[in-house]
Order: sequence, then C-alpha cells, then structure tokens
Amino acid sequence: MNLRTFLGLTAVAHIALAWLVRLNARKRGDDATGWVVATLLTGIVGAVGYALRGR
Repeated sequence: MNLRTFLGLTAVAHIALAWLVRLNARKRGDDATGWVVATLLTGIVGAVGYALRGR
C-alpha cells in the first residue's frame, strides 16, 4: 500500500466516523458540530470523545 492509498483510506474513515457522530447527534437532538470537526481532524479520538461525553 502506498502513501496516497493510505491517506485516502484515512480520509474516508474520518469522514465516515464524522458522519456517524452527526447521525447520532441528530437522533439525540444534540448539536455536535464541535465533535464532528474534532472527528474529522482526529478520527477515532474525536468519535470516542463524543461517545464518552454522551454517557
């Protein structure tokens, strides 16, 4: 796997995680804009932070 493929897959994963955070926030009636941005920038770290905050 070359660097371009790795970076592309990483970007897709970050976008997918951010989308899931957004869907969950809408379901809860929350505004998770900050968590979506954090997830786009950090990936799993932002998604886990959002999940832990919601408990």
